[in-house]
Amino acid sequence: MLDPTQLYTRDDGEDAVPAGLGLLVTLTGHLDAGHVGRQLRSALREHLTHRTVASFDLDQLHDYRARRPRVRFEHDRYTDLRLPALTVDLVEDLLGRPFLLLSGPEPDLQWQRFTAAVLGLAREWGVDTVTFVDAAPLPVPHTRRVGVTTHGTRTDALEGLSTWSPEADVVAGALQMLELRAGEAGLATAGYTVHVPHYVAEAAYPPGAVAALEYVGAAMGLMMPTDELRDAAREVEAEIERQVTASPEVQQMIAGLEKNHDQNAEEQERSLLESAEGLPDGEEIASAVEEYLARRDESVHPRTHGTGPTPPAQDDDAPDPSTDRAD
Repeated sequence: MLDPTQLYTRDDGEDAVPAGLGLLVTLTGHLDAGHVGRQLRSALREHLTHRTVASFDLDQLHDYRARRPRVRFEHDRYTDLRLPALTVDLVEDLLGRPFLLLSGPEPDLQWQRFTAAVLGLAREWGVDTVTFVDAAPLPVPHTRRVGVTTHGTRTDALEGLSTWSPEADVVAGALQMLELRAGEAGLATAGYTVHVPHYVAEAAYPPGAVAALEYVGAAMGLMMPTDELRDAAREVEAEIERQVTASPEVQQMIAGLEKNHDQNAEEQERSLLESAEGLPDGEEIASAVEEYLARRDESVHPRTHGTGPTPPAQDDDAPDPSTDRAD
């Protein structure tokens, strides 16, 4: 393995990182349903005092062709190329209590070297706990409390919280490798995989980000900024309800998800993935919504050709302005 210390540049200068801080890790790209990781990074960097103490060299870690950055074109020239950034920041919560935040895009390459680099920095800074956050799309309804699957070595921060604890082989990401290796290295770890309704997993889902920040705050003893995300969550939930109310087909599908969810809440040994017969998946819900909207549009504006209306465009793929770089 090449020298892990050559993967990053230290930016702490003469201001040393205090020893014994907790490290929060959230990466975008894998298990980022509802764009929870991106929303967390944006909320923390936008609303909390922070400074970068280490920057990873993404020319060694990132596949730009797989996840292309954005550039602005203005009339006759290109401006503002927004490159991704993977950084460790020293952050202060709303009460001024410090912690470390590793955030940005999941590395495409050199996972083991990246993991060794992070663990080396953790040892150097005397990190005592590492907290991980990601989000999984599951067949759960938006009308129920956001669930979570917990994992790690810190029973004090995890016990009794999981709403679903399966045994399964799953596709790994760099974050999962880092959590595993951190535990093997003797660091206290706590991981929270929040459950996002699979039919909204491709769009920003603020309720998932709020839940993630609540779990993180409790685990790390920090006060996190959630007010803006809570406002956004109320708006998103209201919009979903408007769409559901307008379609009996979607109402029936959501009712099926609610029934399955409630049965699993009463009998947690049953797997949420073992869906009841006829339980709709995300594509079925989306198809029903599209069919309903198409029929409604046809009744108001009859036409003989063309396609049905598409949902309003979202700029979820646009770079996060609070990071100055795209993820």
